[in-house]
Amino acid sequence: MRPQLSLTAKVLLFVSLPLLIQIGLLGALAFLQKQAEDALQASAHSKAVSDKIHEITSNIYDVIRRYQSNEALENTPLDDEIGRAIIGKVWRHYDELKELTKDKPEILSTVISSERMTRESLEAFKQVKEALMTMDPGLVRQKVLISRRMRQGRSAMVMKRLIIIAEEQRKAFDQVPEEQAMFRQRAQAIMIALGIFDLALGIFLALFLVRGITGRLKRVTENTANLAAGLPLHPVMSGNDEIAQLDQVFHKMAGEIKEASRKERAVVENAVDFICTLDANKRLIAANPASNTLFQMEPSELIGKNAIELFTDKDKKRALDYLDGLKGREKPTPIELEMRTASGPPVEASWSAYWSEEENSIFCVVHDVTERSRIERLKQEVTAMITHDLRSPLSTVMGVFDYFERLAASSDDEKGPRYIKMARRNTERMLSLINDLLDIEKIKSGNMNVQIRVLSVADCFFACEELSSSAADELGIKLNFENTDARVKADQHLIDRVLSNLVANAIRFSPKGKSVRVSCTESDGFARIAVADEGPGIPQEELSTVFERFRQLKSGGAKNKGGSGLGLTICKTIVEIHGGEIWAESSQQGSTFIFTLPLAQSQVSNAAVTN
Repeated sequence: MRPQLSLTAKVLLFVSLPLLIQIGLLGALAFLQKQAEDALQASAHSKAVSDKIHEITSNIYDVIRRYQSNEALENTPLDDEIGRAIIGKVWRHYDELKELTKDKPEILSTVISSERMTRESLEAFKQVKEALMTMDPGLVRQKVLISRRMRQGRSAMVMKRLIIIAEEQRKAFDQVPEEQAMFRQRAQAIMIALGIFDLALGIFLALFLVRGITGRLKRVTENTANLAAGLPLHPVMSGNDEIAQLDQVFHKMAGEIKEASRKERAVVENAVDFICTLDANKRLIAANPASNTLFQMEPSELIGKNAIELFTDKDKKRALDYLDGLKGREKPTPIELEMRTASGPPVEASWSAYWSEEENSIFCVVHDVTERSRIERLKQEVTAMITHDLRSPLSTVMGVFDYFERLAASSDDEKGPRYIKMARRNTERMLSLINDLLDIEKIKSGNMNVQIRVLSVADCFFACEELSSSAADELGIKLNFENTDARVKADQHLIDRVLSNLVANAIRFSPKGKSVRVSCTESDGFARIAVADEGPGIPQEELSTVFERFRQLKSGGAKNKGGSGLGLTICKTIVEIHGGEIWAESSQQGSTFIFTLPLAQSQVSNAAVTN
């Protein structure tokens, strides 16, 4: 089986092949350039050798011309200034010629031989000249003939060898233009051949890429479009390169998307809640079968309807405002609206909707809360009835206790006043519990009457001290209300109730002889009111639950009995209604309950100027 190359390896191979060819072309051109440079250097060297030989032969001819006649041979000295200069040039030029031909042994040997023969010729001239000076005058003609033959013979031999070398070097110099032309022709031929090969290779690689890469990428793109359109995909691509792996992963992903879509449709179609999609004009474009239960209408009957038509007249405007406001909200809160049905009374439903900017649609989940609302209203009615019906007779009982206390004061019976006091205290606790339950229901239903005004925290401290001092004195607890000039925006009646609850709890959990401290500080536009006791403290694991409904401390012992478990819950709700916070801190030296209220605007401005 032929091994499959990865896409990266293929691309590297396709890119490297033209580069290798270009590198080969550059190498061939560099080689031809080197040959041309070598030829030029050889040409210059041959010309230098030829010129140097011409200089030597010219010097030798100068010597021959100077001593050409017998008279000159007899009368002209060899070692005068002119003779030394001419002969000195001959030897200097021979030295330069030997330096030029030192890398060419065959030429160098000829030059050395020529130099030796030149020296022998000059020596022969000396011998002839000496012979002419000592020979018999009758033999002068014979001496002249001998010297002439010697000169001609040796000069011819020397000149012949040097001229042969000069001609060879001249021919080498004359061949350089031809060699340069040949090098240029070779370079042009190589460039044309490699250019044609590069073009053919580029066409081949382009066709291969189109067929092997671009074509397969196009197939992956078509699969993407088919998946979006819900059409069948092309078969899985074979191979193990990157494109094939991408196609295989895409098919796997497409299968998982189809499975997830199937599960989503199953969830939507079988959901109890009504799930629908609205377009930008609030028309229903999708709905699940839960519409049968909620509206007694098939999903097909709802498609195309404007969602506003589903609401009753009294809630149409609220529904329109809610749907219009979805575009500007990141996390819209649910809203309860009354909706029409095909054949029955209206239903109350909780709408949770989300605007999708990408799909230009609204996705909605509608939960039927008719039964829950009915139960809630019934509970409120029952609670109101119970609290009203209980408070009325308890008020009457309290009046009876007042009468009994007056009668007991004039009686000698010691048990009567104690029983009456015990009954009165329990009746007051029952009345307080009823009031707490009634307040909780008011807060839940949003019917709590809150009258915000600017008030002095010191006035709240004074009212709380008057209300709590008798209970503190009875238990031997000292109350310490610190002075403060803070002014807040709040409902005095509700804040007095918060303070009274917190101080009453602190008194109840403080040991005899200890104190309860109430203080107020200002920070970041809020008054920070703290109620601290010196009791046993609250365990850390219970700190986060002390404000929950009907939650009583497990560690409170007997002192914790008798409470409704609603006091701290009411305190938390009242503080949050005013825009503040409440929390508890505790240690082994006691507990501190802290809550915040917004300062009056003038006080905040003064604080800012002071800072």
